[in-house]
Amino acid sequence: MKILLCAVNAKFIHTNIAVRMIKQYCEKHTECDISVCEYTINNHAEDIVQDLYTRNPDVLAFSCYIWNIDLIRKISTMMHLINPDIKIIFGGPEVSYNPSQVLECNPQCYIIISGEGEKTSALLYKRLNDKTDFKEINGISFRNENGEVVVNSPASPMNMDELPFPYEDLSEADNKICYYEASRGCPFRCQYCLSSIENGVRFKSIEIVKKELLKFINHKVRQVKFVDRTFNAKNDFAVQIIKFILENDNGITNFHFEVAAEIIKDEFLDLLKTARKGLFQLEIGVQSTNEATLNEISRNGAFDKIRFVTDTLKKSGNIHIHLDLIAGLPYENLDSFKKSFNDVHSLYPHQLQLGFLKVLHGSGMEKLCSKHDIQYFPYPPYEVYQTNCLSFSEILELKHIEEMVEIYYNSGRFIHSIRYLIKHSKNLYDTYKKLALRRSSVFTENISHNKNDTYSYLIDAVSDFENTDTDLFKWITKFDYIIHEKPKGTPIWTESILNILTKDEIYEMTIRKKIFDNYFNSLNNLTSSELLKNTHIEKMPYNPLTYERKDVLILVNYTERNSFGNALYKIIF
Repeated sequence: MKILLCAVNAKFIHTNIAVRMIKQYCEKHTECDISVCEYTINNHAEDIVQDLYTRNPDVLAFSCYIWNIDLIRKISTMMHLINPDIKIIFGGPEVSYNPSQVLECNPQCYIIISGEGEKTSALLYKRLNDKTDFKEINGISFRNENGEVVVNSPASPMNMDELPFPYEDLSEADNKICYYEASRGCPFRCQYCLSSIENGVRFKSIEIVKKELLKFINHKVRQVKFVDRTFNAKNDFAVQIIKFILENDNGITNFHFEVAAEIIKDEFLDLLKTARKGLFQLEIGVQSTNEATLNEISRNGAFDKIRFVTDTLKKSGNIHIHLDLIAGLPYENLDSFKKSFNDVHSLYPHQLQLGFLKVLHGSGMEKLCSKHDIQYFPYPPYEVYQTNCLSFSEILELKHIEEMVEIYYNSGRFIHSIRYLIKHSKNLYDTYKKLALRRSSVFTENISHNKNDTYSYLIDAVSDFENTDTDLFKWITKFDYIIHEKPKGTPIWTESILNILTKDEIYEMTIRKKIFDNYFNSLNNLTSSELLKNTHIEKMPYNPLTYERKDVLILVNYTERNSFGNALYKIIF
C-alpha cells in the first residue's frame, strides 16, 4: 500500500513538521510505503493534482489548517473524481474538533484523524484494508457500512520521547524554517487558543532535545522555530535548552521561541543577555492591556512584567522581540484597543503583530461568542467582523492600521521617518491612522504602489502632521531609503533633494578609500570596483538623527546589514 502524506504550507520557506513526524514514526512502527510531498497555498490546485496523480498513491493524507483547508477540499475532491478508489484522509487542527461535520460536508474524505497523529496513523495504516477494526482505533472518525458517521474515543496523549526527529534529511530544509517541538500542551487557558482544551504539559527528555538540536546546529540551518505553545512553561527545562544552544552556537542558526513574559525568571533573562546578537527571537503574546478583556479570556496580562522583560532585552541589544495584539476580543471597543495598541507600541518591539480574533473550532471562544455577540465569518480563517463592542466599520479601520504598521513599522525600512512622525502626533495610534486615511485617498486615484511609491507617499503624508518640517523630512526619508536600498539612479520622489556630491567626487573618494578605510574594517580587502558596488556616499544638509541643520556625510556599507536589511552606516560631521 502506497501512502502519501501531503502538506500545503502557507509559504515556501515553511516546512511541515506534522507530516514529517508521522512519516518517521510510521516507518519505525509499520512496513508501509510512505512518503511526503509539500506544496504552498500559492500553487494552483490543478498543478498539485497533476503532481499527486503522477505519484499514484493508494492513500492520500492531508495536514489541514485554517490557511489551507479550502485548497485541500478542492484538491481532494478532484483526486477523488479522478480515482474514486483512492482513500483520502484528513488530519490536523482544522478537522480535529468537528469531525462529524467535516465528514458530512466532504464525501471524498474517507477518515478523519483527530489530535496527535503519529501513533494513530501507524495503527490506522496497519488496519486500513480491514474496516471492521476501525472501531478499535482511538482518535479517528469514519463512516460505517451503513454510511453513518462514527466518532471514536480520543487517543491517549503520547509519550514525548516516542516522537521521532522530524527531519530525515536536513538538506531538504536548507534556506527554510525548521520547526521543532520540545513539549506539547500549555499551562494557560487562553480561550482563543486550541491549547486551552488540553490538560497539562508534556516534555521530551532534555538529553533527547539536546541531541536533536545538535543536528540543526551541525547542519547550520538558518532558523529553528519551536512550536511549543509556551517555551518557558518549565523554567529549568527552558534554561537547560538556552544554555546548550549558547554553548554550541555555530554563529549562523537562529532560534525562535514563544514565551510567557509573566513567568520569565531572572536566570532566563540573564542567559539571554549573554547571547550572540541574532541567536534568539522571542515572541510574546500581549493580546490586550484591558483587564476586563484579559479576565474574560482567562489570560494573565501582567503588562508591567512584559514591559520589564522587553525593556531589559532591548537594552541588551541582542534579542529580536515580537509582541502580539488581537483585535475583536470581549470588552475591547475601539478606544480600549487604541490604548492597548499605544501601550504595546510604546515598548517599540522589533515586530508588532496586529492580528484579528479567529474563532477556532473547539476553542473556548466559541462558547463566549453568544455572550459578547461576536460575529465571525463562517469560513476559514473564521475571523471576527463585529462584536457588541466593535462595529464592522471599526474593524475596517483597524485593518488599515494593520497595513500601515506592516509597511511602515514592521518592515524596518522607515524607522527614522516613522520616529519623526510619531514625535509630531498626539499618540502612536494617531500616527498610523493619519497614514491610513492619506493612503485610502490615494487608492481612489488608481495610483500604483510599488516600493518607491511607499517613500513618496510618506513624504506627501507629512503635511497631515502638525509642526513638521517638510524639507527636513524629505532628507530623513531619503536617509531611510539609502540605508535600505542601494540607490540605482534617482527615484522621482528624490528629484528635489539630489545628491550634492558629483559622481566624479564620489568616485574619487571611493577609489582612493579616503574615508571608508577609517570606519569599516570589513571593506579593507575589497577592490575598487567592489567598493563602488557595496558602498554609498551621501551629503545631506541635516543630521537625520538629531534633525540639526548641518552638512554631514552619510557613509553606507551594504556588506553588513541588520535583521531588517538596513545597511551599516556612519554619519561624518
